Amino acid sequence: MNKFIVDGRYAELLNGYGIRVEEVLRKAKLPGDTFCHKAPVMEEEAYYRFMDAAGSLITDPQIPVQIACTDQIESFSPPIFASYCSRNGNVCIERLARYKKLIGPMVFQIKKGNGHTEIVLTTETAKYELPQFLVETEFVFLVGIIRKAAKETIKPIAVNMKKPVTDIAFSDFLGCMAMPAEHDGIVFQDSDLEIPFISYNESMWEYFEPELSRRLAELDIDESTSARVRSALTELIPGGACAIEDVAAKIGMSKRTLQRKLSEEQTTFQKQLNNTREMLALHYIRNTDISTNDIAYLLGYQELNSFLRAFAVWTGMSVTEYKKRI
Repeated sequence: MNKFIVDGRYAELLNGYGIRVEEVLRKAKLPGDTFCHKAPVMEEEAYYRFMDAAGSLITDPQIPVQIACTDQIESFSPPIFASYCSRNGNVCIERLARYKKLIGPMVFQIKKGNGHTEIVLTTETAKYELPQFLVETEFVFLVGIIRKAAKETIKPIAVNMKKPVTDIAFSDFLGCMAMPAEHDGIVFQDSDLEIPFISYNESMWEYFEPELSRRLAELDIDESTSARVRSALTELIPGGACAIEDVAAKIGMSKRTLQRKLSEEQTTFQKQLNNTREMLALHYIRNTDISTNDIAYLLGYQELNSFLRAFAVWTGMSVTEYKKRI
């Protein structure tokens, strides 16, 4: 994957702690309107530049800890919230490791042995180095989310860093000093990661898991513009936003660029819209009790007859015939 969707609330978080996002973008040599898009995107190297620039502008050593422990940080993105709903720390870390690429170009490697679990942070591409600020906030965030979910002051037993943070605010929060190492990793006792989460919610996980898995599979299998359009439409259509302008804004490119890229893939926006509507229609009919009128509405059709005609083209039969067939 060449680009990663960056949560737009990064800008809100940084501004909230007195770090001007405009200055961060300028220092990182990124476009000033990066966070003006509905779904900001960055290439891997640019993402690291952005985080490095943010860290260089921080003068108060307490800020990285404060940012990572912000109230409601668990709702920052669906992968994080799904991890917060886990049964315990082990499951939380496994979910974060699995879905990390939906948040940014970073990899969690889980290493177990001798009653300990180490989470090693690495880059997607070996030629890059993780900025110290990013490693620092990731470690604080991971400890903070586990503590909040378990309602226990869980402390790592070791923190390894290529560039150890020496500030007392960092070590005070974690409960141990960062030590120099050839990799960036944080180590927990297995018994601490088995403490049940107070925030455990299997129903919420069942709600999030299919969508997260779909997004992940699409990233792994199909990086085309067509796939990105279908993914965006799946989210936008139920809310009534199914115009090409809506999708272009969602995936962070201009309407003209989107049209050109689809043309290069020998398709059009209308074809992708029809394909997505067909997929959603069949899903609703097979897996829900939603009425035909409501399905038409959810798919963005102004008139029921328009949906019925489209469905007949897709399947060669009426909705009633299709329901009987399945």
